[in-house]
Amino acid sequence: MKKTELERLLMDPEASKKLIDRGISIKQRHGEAIGDASGRLSASEPLSHEVRPNIDEIKANDFDNREIRPLLAGIGRFVPEMAKEGPKRALAIVLDKCRKEPSEKNQLILEDAINRLTCAGEPDAESEKLISEAIERLASPDRSKGAEEQVTDSIWSRLYRHSDYNGSSFFVNHGPGWVYRLVRSSALKSASMHDNISSLYVDASASEVAGWVIIFQHDRYRGRYARFTTTAGDPTVRNWVSYVGNYMNDRTSSILVVRRFNNEVGPIPLDQFGGIGDEIEDLVDSVSGISLRGGGPVVTWDMWPEGPTSGSDPHPNDHRRFIYIRVPVRIDVPYWFDYDADVRYWVYPYVDGGGTLRAYVAYYGAWVEGGVKHDQILDGIMGALPGTLGTINARLNTVLGTVNSFFGPFVRQYFLPGTANATGHTDDDVSIVLVQS
Repeated sequence: MKKTELERLLMDPEASKKLIDRGISIKQRHGEAIGDASGRLSASEPLSHEVRPNIDEIKANDFDNREIRPLLAGIGRFVPEMAKEGPKRALAIVLDKCRKEPSEKNQLILEDAINRLTCAGEPDAESEKLISEAIERLASPDRSKGAEEQVTDSIWSRLYRHSDYNGSSFFVNHGPGWVYRLVRSSALKSASMHDNISSLYVDASASEVAGWVIIFQHDRYRGRYARFTTTAGDPTVRNWVSYVGNYMNDRTSSILVVRRFNNEVGPIPLDQFGGIGDEIEDLVDSVSGISLRGGGPVVTWDMWPEGPTSGSDPHPNDHRRFIYIRVPVRIDVPYWFDYDADVRYWVYPYVDGGGTLRAYVAYYGAWVEGGVKHDQILDGIMGALPGTLGTINARLNTVLGTVNSFFGPFVRQYFLPGTANATGHTDDDVSIVLVQS
């Protein structure tokens, strides 16, 4: 009920009486309780004839990331006494060990030792020489254990507190075998680099195709972002970025380093390409008692969510990557005030064992603003949403069928934030990159 409608009711004695009676009825049913703004979600049940991924297919699509732990998390496990050494001495010791045994474990510890030194302040010339040797070690081929042709590919970045590569810095190395290297706010805070990045460089080994370093305004890869690439045509030529720009200066709370591959299609902005948001908007708008509000659906991403599954901002506790669609709506409550709400869908895309790109709604949910009718409205929306899943999944299959026909088969898929622009906001859209066989 809008304000103007309420005013008309108050000026009409009969309508006012109905409103009072309605209020008494609600109070008798709900007492004085007023529900807080909150939401919840539910996993979708497989529909008839719906294809879902098996365990091996999920692993192939989502076993694709490694996270940087907060500073000292690695080196402390390596040798407890090492944490007591000075940063320069600790780096020299770990570097020597990594030269002798260049295992993945030792490389992660070496990365940690680099950051102990770089985050302590601007290194002197001797320390810089040691840091350069350590970075070179991480980017060198791994000939350990008799491997003749094994090559350690790598993408790395050093991010500085001040413009023009001055001040303390944070180093991240993206080793082989992963699409994403993750840096959460906890790692940046441990290095005193949270919201303190103004310049950077991106570099890579000769065996790499290319890569991106993406900095985000908020933790969990949300909010504003800026994307920086390796040098086009030659990833071994270091790409220097003397200033990240006013849009992102001193605003970095999380970072993704993303590996690129041969035979890529994309990035494809999903909402622009398939009109998925428009389809869902029309579907939700057709439900009686629900009308759209705001600027339409938000098509974004939810990367490796960890919950909570209820409360003020629910998310799945599911370490996969999702296309996340939020539809702002208004709920018409007869003889009462309208309620603002969100309808939410988590879409899971994957490449199956035959190279076909598929997708389905894995979770659905809702959020409702606080009020005496909150619980009743939330229950009503959650009860209605399962009936929309078949239509949405059918639309997804139609869109992806076209993609498979023109570009498939594929070996993998991955996401980039927003549109194809180098800067933007994660709520602008989400883009998918498809790697052909």
